[in-house]
Amino acid sequence: MSKIKNQLLEIAGTTFSKYGYYKTAMEDIATAAQKAKGSLYYHFGSKELLFEAVVLDELNRLKSELVQVFADTDSDTREVLRNYMLKRMEVLRYAPNYQETLRPNFYEHYDFVNNVKQGMIEWEVSQIMQLIHRGIERGELELPGDHLVYSQVLVMLLQGLEPNFYLKGEYDRLEAHFDNLITVITKGISK
Repeated sequence: MSKIKNQLLEIAGTTFSKYGYYKTAMEDIATAAQKAKGSLYYHFGSKELLFEAVVLDELNRLKSELVQVFADTDSDTREVLRNYMLKRMEVLRYAPNYQETLRPNFYEHYDFVNNVKQGMIEWEVSQIMQLIHRGIERGELELPGDHLVYSQVLVMLLQGLEPNFYLKGEYDRLEAHFDNLITVITKGISK
């Protein structure tokens, strides 16, 4: 990605997070970037595609953090799973544009970021499946049944927590209880 495109993406992310998708105009981003509005359209094509790129950038940051967690082959599988859940919640806490996509009015009217979000979900499910298989091979986990379903449900569970954690401001209040919640989840699959 070009230097200018990266700069525009960063400024767009800041501007969208400040005013929200609906209230942000391409003119606002162009002004903040000290560029012509045409430069935004040249690099991104539309406001929707620019916002999609901003959300993808936030999700790519999440993915790069999670890659490091999943790459830990020395730790017990349950510990890696625990670290995955904690890191996921922590990183998304600082992803305001992703959080905007959780709002019901956004979800109902602006489905253009669904492909980006779906790609992330599929990647997470795949990583969890690999982790489960590794844990079973090592004798650390015992998980009868369809591992794909378990992986999908775990991601759905975490997604279900997101609106309350990030939109309703419950993250700070509940953070102290994350370890207990994660213990409940991982204890059931322990051997």
